[in-house]
Amino acid sequence: MNPAAARIEEIRTNSLRGSALSADGGSAISLAIGEPSFATPECVVEAQAQALAEGMTHYAVQTGAPDLVKAILAHAVPPSSPLCDTRNVLVTHGGTAGLSSTILGLIDPGDVVLIENPTYSLYADAIRLAGGTIRGFGRRPDGGLDLGEIRKLAVSAKMIILCQPSNPMGTVVGAEEWQELSEIAGACDLLVLSDEAYDGIVFDGCEFVSALAVPGLADRLIVSRTFSKKYAMTGWRVGYLVGTAELVAAASTAHRTFNGAVNTANQYAAIAALERAAGEAEAMRREFQERRALMVSCLRDKGPVDFSVPSGAFYLWVKYPEHFGPSQTVAAKCLASGVRVRPGSEFGTGGTYRLRLSFAPDRESIVEGCRRFLSVFET
Repeated sequence: MNPAAARIEEIRTNSLRGSALSADGGSAISLAIGEPSFATPECVVEAQAQALAEGMTHYAVQTGAPDLVKAILAHAVPPSSPLCDTRNVLVTHGGTAGLSSTILGLIDPGDVVLIENPTYSLYADAIRLAGGTIRGFGRRPDGGLDLGEIRKLAVSAKMIILCQPSNPMGTVVGAEEWQELSEIAGACDLLVLSDEAYDGIVFDGCEFVSALAVPGLADRLIVSRTFSKKYAMTGWRVGYLVGTAELVAAASTAHRTFNGAVNTANQYAAIAALERAAGEAEAMRREFQERRALMVSCLRDKGPVDFSVPSGAFYLWVKYPEHFGPSQTVAAKCLASGVRVRPGSEFGTGGTYRLRLSFAPDRESIVEGCRRFLSVFET
């Protein structure tokens, strides 16, 4: 087997990303996917239709339509930030392409990358594809980042990746943690990739602090965002990167190689999201908070499961007694009972006896899905 084929086989064998539990239109209720049940805001749909009517059906600029880049700078980047320049932005095919392009563009064979355990499984696949080495770090019992562990690992690492708010745990990185992390990154010459797919989806008055708001990170930072979650635009496939010009340029090389320019009309729809859909985004955030409370009420003290109430994103990271078996086994039992959930093992070894349940679906699905979920633990 040649080296390239061997690399692909290694990635396939070690990948934690699952597909068997994806929605397939069957009778099972899905609490497995981060798919907001809301329709895309009407102003976004209308903007795309108008763009198509005006003939915006040709290739866009590889780095992003200039009007969208300007809107991103106006609405997502602090005006005082040294990253507030068109050279610091790349429009991507959703968050997935932004993350993958960043990792493939910046990580060389042998480079060490720090990722949380548990965390979103795409990171590990992309790191392996680039030939990098993964080192995991965890959290303290109080839920805060284990900055002491990060400091030790950072000495030999090139990059750290954080999901903010966290998928799957729903934890949020606070201003003090960002400040200490920026000091570690500066001392160890560590690049920081902040995955902010759930930008602003926080609850109970919790403050969302973007890495873009941390001055000490500006010279080593790249932030990945998507319109998918906040604006219920999962199928539109539009995201963006903001970072230092050199890092964005490296990611851009990988992005144009694997993806090319983003759909032109959809970029104009994204402008409408940034400029006119803030009210709809806030209404969805409030509803997510209500759905979180509903799922918590459906599960708390009603079975042998335990969880912390998340501060952000839209997932419950549920722990269950180990005698029920590993998460893949329990997830399969859930499916047999008519509800799809994500096995915790997809997010790393920290999820061996955990499951991820999404409260992004509608309320009826949450109630019935939780009933079916709990029934698995009655036998």
